[in-house]
Amino acid sequence: MKPLKFTLGLLASLALGACSASDPAGTQPTEPASTLTLRALPVAGESLKPVVINTLKGYLITSEAEGLIWASPEGQQISGFTDHIAQADWRLLPGSDNTIAIAAIDQNTSALHLVTLDTATGEFLLQTSLPSAIADRETLCLSRQDDTLHLFSSDARGLMSHYLLNTGENWQLTPIRQMMVGPDLSSCAVADENNSLLIAEEGTGIWHYSGNAEGENARNLDYFSTGPELESVAALADGRYFVVATDQPFIYERGQRNRQWPLATARELKSVSAAVAGDTLYLGAFDEASGELLAATLNDTAPASKATRKVYTLSADVQTAPVNRYGDAADDPAIWVNRLNPAASLVLGTDKKYGLNVYSLKGEQLQSLPVGRVNNVDVRYQIDTPAGKQDIAVASNRSSQTLSVYYISATGKVTHAGELPTTLSDVYGLCSGVIDGQLHTFINDTDGRYQQYAFTFTGDGPSAELVGEFNLPSQPEGCVVDDAREILYMGEEAAGIWQKALSQPLSAPNLIASVGEEVEADIEGMGIYTLEDKRYLVVSSQGNSRFAVYALDDGNRLLGTFRIGINGARQIDGVSETDGLEVTSTALGPQFPDGLMVVQDGRNVMPTAPQNFKLISGTKLAEFIRQNR
Repeated sequence: MKPLKFTLGLLASLALGACSASDPAGTQPTEPASTLTLRALPVAGESLKPVVINTLKGYLITSEAEGLIWASPEGQQISGFTDHIAQADWRLLPGSDNTIAIAAIDQNTSALHLVTLDTATGEFLLQTSLPSAIADRETLCLSRQDDTLHLFSSDARGLMSHYLLNTGENWQLTPIRQMMVGPDLSSCAVADENNSLLIAEEGTGIWHYSGNAEGENARNLDYFSTGPELESVAALADGRYFVVATDQPFIYERGQRNRQWPLATARELKSVSAAVAGDTLYLGAFDEASGELLAATLNDTAPASKATRKVYTLSADVQTAPVNRYGDAADDPAIWVNRLNPAASLVLGTDKKYGLNVYSLKGEQLQSLPVGRVNNVDVRYQIDTPAGKQDIAVASNRSSQTLSVYYISATGKVTHAGELPTTLSDVYGLCSGVIDGQLHTFINDTDGRYQQYAFTFTGDGPSAELVGEFNLPSQPEGCVVDDAREILYMGEEAAGIWQKALSQPLSAPNLIASVGEEVEADIEGMGIYTLEDKRYLVVSSQGNSRFAVYALDDGNRLLGTFRIGINGARQIDGVSETDGLEVTSTALGPQFPDGLMVVQDGRNVMPTAPQNFKLISGTKLAEFIRQNR
């Protein structure tokens, strides 16, 4: 897990918007802007939000006296939702061409109202309300991520709550996570294309957080202010945003370019909103001094934003119970296939703060073995022992620098068989394979060393003989053995993927894939999935929270990457910063007819909890492969 961090951009002057985290301190906006004339609309309220669905449909107005107002593009009131609304935000309702979802804060009770508006008919409908808890709500904003709506709201304690908005037959807010962002916040907004959550802090500046449900809790300050009182921030989907302060005669634009729009008439702007349609930019504002709602329509000459490549997204079908404590604990899974009853197969998962856990395919924890800081685990089947054929799991144990060995019974009972020493100083990753009928385990050290151990099982228990050693240039972790072809695939965290021919013990490892634009360090877990007699290496790309698939029988070609997003229907969060993974193409009953993929989730949210493992149907993985091979 990465530590919390933030970056401050400091001003040499008192002017708002004089620098950003990427600009030298004191740098002024580089592009001049023409004087901005705002026209007053014949309707009252405290904020004016242009609603653009391909074209300008009208304006959504918040009013502490009247509630929500729907007005025509000319500012004529069409309809209303009676209440006392302090703040509101909107997004197009998924699956609709005209209906928008609105989130609003009740000025009197601090309740959160979720409302729909049919922009064609002007009909408002209250879908649900959420009362305030122990602190008044201060800010509110919506975002659209893929085909789901997300809501952010901060309270007087400085706590920002992130919810998934379920817009089915019965609307619900599902808590995703909470972040401490600080008090005295005036406004928030989200740039949907890059999921950037912008927060205006009075007297300080505009903070940038990740609005992604699986985002890192880090922040940057693009503006820093010692004077102006920042009142409002508005964002466009492409990442540009606009800021106003009551004591500044400008509307500030930041993002692709940095400029300030001087106002033709002296104003005390309390709120700002923005929307764009084609090459037209629509602005809405509220002048606290005059009490007027103001609008402007501008030619949008912003440089074209860099196209955001859509990332293929899968979702998890099951999640395991979380590990016992917060922190970087859960690490690597293995799948034990129950030959007698595949639907009763198991997931073994390491908890490197405690031991080895055993889960059902429903995610229930069935066993927990307190054996120490086990890091990686792997399973092989039908190994010769004095008691007959046994399934064996082996894990790397960082508490004792040992190989931790387990017997797995025919019914799935896992028993600790003992610890076998290694000569490594800091054991890390591990994988196993059956070579010439004998169980072999490959274990690595953080310094790049690999050791190969061959196991024997006698009446005295398991033993392991060191039969090979080699090195990778830097820290490895995940690995997988192709038993039939006697090939070892290994991840070097900062570099890429290596392979080694086990039938040629003296052969050097060969780098077959490097990290790059699609696959980012660290390279972590890996497993081999077989589809239609072709082998595919699935690898966790921890740096960008994605998963890469390589066609091993097609020159190790990278087919592409995917991420694991929210499964709203099953209330399962997405996946981020994955360490270990495992895949199998073996059918595991009717729930997983095309096998299973299991991944560690570095941030377990919705709600926030210790880390766990996510189970993804092999059918989804197979579909990704078919579409990309």
